[in-house]
Amino acid sequence: MPRPVDPDLRPRLLEQIIAYVVANGVAAFSVRALAAAIGTSHRTILYHFGSREQLLATVFDTIRESGRATLEATLPRQGDPKRIFKATWRYLAQPQMRPTLCLFYEMYAIATRDPDLFGDYARRTAHFWLVTISARFSNAGASPETARLLGGMTIAMLRGATLELAATGEVERLTEAVDAFLDLLPPAGHAP
Repeated sequence: MPRPVDPDLRPRLLEQIIAYVVANGVAAFSVRALAAAIGTSHRTILYHFGSREQLLATVFDTIRESGRATLEATLPRQGDPKRIFKATWRYLAQPQMRPTLCLFYEMYAIATRDPDLFGDYARRTAHFWLVTISARFSNAGASPETARLLGGMTIAMLRGATLELAATGEVERLTEAVDAFLDLLPPAGHAP
């Protein structure tokens, strides 16, 4: 008689897999190396998650959703968008966020390069950030068009600053640049 399937195994495995990916990245990702590192077989992983690409897509989506939930819980919905995004930058610039930023850009590049294997992960991620940031401008009185424009400008700047931060670790210089950019934005209720 076959062993009953443990319904908690997949979530437990996913938690271990995410910790492994955060620590090791995905450039040289191997299911066999992962399995050895977390003490299971590659067949068990493939049984629960499908192919290597399906596994990575699950990891990408889970990390993105976790980040979204954390950001939504910590990012004020109301108030001065400049203050909100200065606080957002400081949250993202913390040393403990560096591995997550590096992994985000690695995942984003891989998903962008091979959308047939990773679906619309990159587009969904970009759309989430645009909607989230634009909403803060809208909540501060900007018209939908202005909120979208200011949101797009802000996300482009934050994406560039976080990528550079992941590459250089130069928090002080980049904080000055982010603050200067945000100070140049018009009040949310005024068109640029």
